[in-house]
Amino acid sequence: MSILVRFGKHKAFLRRGEWVCADGDMEDHLNEITTKWIRETGGPPIEDADHERSVAEEIARRLDGRIAMRVAPSPRRTRAIYIGRRQLDFDFS
Repeated sequence: MSILVRFGKHKAFLRRGEWVCADGDMEDHLNEITTKWIRETGGPPIEDADHERSVAEEIARRLDGRIAMRVAPSPRRTRAIYIGRRQLDFDFS
């Protein structure tokens, strides 16, 4: 459901594919890095049992953070969120 990650003095929650943080700049940065990572690598493997955990672990590793708390494994519908984020965006204008 949710994962709490500490990044130095900041704490952020990852829930349903989006980061939420009291610091707006940090929140934007986390969401940008996550999107960039998913586009570069494809993100967590499709067959992964807990996509949220995998994303939180990778972003924590990249930004020297650590997982402080995990509420529960992410539900199966979370898989669809990350599969949707793998899709490329094309600008045809």
